[in-house]
Amino acid sequence: MIEQLDFNFLKQVVENKIKEKGLESLYYVLFDEKSSQPWAFHLFYREGKFMINGRDDRSYVMGRTIEFDDFNEAEEFFINKLEHFVESNKQGIKVGFAPYYSSPLWDKAGD
Repeated sequence: MIEQLDFNFLKQVVENKIKEKGLESLYYVLFDEKSSQPWAFHLFYREGKFMINGRDDRSYVMGRTIEFDDFNEAEEFFINKLEHFVESNKQGIKVGFAPYYSSPLWDKAGD
């Protein structure tokens, strides 16, 4: 039996969490594996798995794609990944690294 997933609902769940955490300015893509958004973190579903990866400026996968059987685990990992990205950029700016793109979450990190 194949379970029918409501991707619009799941997308809304993740977007609500992103808004709750104040991460809306980050580049991310939800349930659109074919999107070519550069520098984005992607959460998508393929072959019965929730998958998460990050993409570079040409939308090539950076690192490896992490797979989850459970949506809640995938959502938690995805949000943690976004939060870690913010902190990494803040720390990077302090030591002179330039972020991939501008965001109010780290643009004032040097202040």
